[in-house]
Amino acid sequence: MPAEKFEALADAGTSPLFSELERLVIRYAEEMTRFVQVDSALVESLRRELGATALVQLTLSIAAANFTTRFNEALGTDLEVRTASPAIPP
Repeated sequence: MPAEKFEALADAGTSPLFSELERLVIRYAEEMTRFVQVDSALVESLRRELGATALVQLTLSIAAANFTTRFNEALGTDLEVRTASPAIPP
């Protein structure tokens, strides 16, 4: 994804950088993350746009990202990359 889109994510709902499908996907990810339950009209819009299989894959990807984030946050996981030296344990 181009850097401009990352910078415009907060305004994805109105930014001309995003397609209508991208706006739906972002909204879906936000609703899954914030509320767990997603508006049924949004789900149906995505099912029409993506098809059932792709919607399941999208949902799984978002759920996996949320799982990983919550797991790491709960344990206070340090996500900094560290290089290990054979003489010094990480």
